[in-house]
Amino acid sequence: MRPIDILAPFGVAVLLFGCGSPKQKEPPPRPFAGTLWQVMLELPIQGEQPNMRFGDGRVEGFGGCSRFAARYVQDSVGARAIAIGRIEIDRRLCNPSSQAAETRVLEVLQSVSSYSITADTMTMSGSGGTLRFHAADGMSQGVPVPVAATPGGTALKGTRWMGVVEVSVDPRNAPWLEFVTADRVSGYTGCNMLSGTWRLEGGEVRLGTLMTTKRGCLGPAGDLEKRVLAAMSEQSRVTREGGKLVFISPAGARFEFTEAK
Repeated sequence: MRPIDILAPFGVAVLLFGCGSPKQKEPPPRPFAGTLWQVMLELPIQGEQPNMRFGDGRVEGFGGCSRFAARYVQDSVGARAIAIGRIEIDRRLCNPSSQAAETRVLEVLQSVSSYSITADTMTMSGSGGTLRFHAADGMSQGVPVPVAATPGGTALKGTRWMGVVEVSVDPRNAPWLEFVTADRVSGYTGCNMLSGTWRLEGGEVRLGTLMTTKRGCLGPAGDLEKRVLAAMSEQSRVTREGGKLVFISPAGARFEFTEAK
């Protein structure tokens, strides 16, 4: 057999080995500033999870119970060092598990000295421990995202939302909410009419004081109104989960609306 006849099969084998499927490229890292970072807790708490957003030397977020803010300085080149100044907290009353989670998150955050980002995951470390985050912007599958962080989230003016209620509730008695102007809101609790103010604060929707008519309702209508008003207050967080607008009170009361078409 000629030498070339012996070598040919080996040449084919090498060629086939080299034609394997190419490796998938890892997604680029999310930007540190401007991304909504949600803390990945070992034991998630009820309701909205701790989250924060960095930008222009300031971090603002939700610890699991209260709002907080602080200044920070960073070196985004090389070691990716960061130092966070004194954290100011808007103290609120919450359940013990949420309070404990918030205390731990803020203790670690106050001590962080470096961070790293891989795809949509960020790790921050320091003398107090380590925090891991997932980029919440654009997340689906029911993970809450502040309304203002969603496309068109600030454009609530003129929109009307219908309360998500049980099938047994008469649709004519279902709660609704309308953002009438850039600062006025009106609605129906399932028993009484309501009106009040709303505003954007730190890029998020906040309710002002709400006033209602004084009609007394018993039975299902009264129970429904209690649920609505328990979830909607000046301290409530407004988040978006898919096509729903969700109000969550500091105590964990929750009520959902879907946009009226």
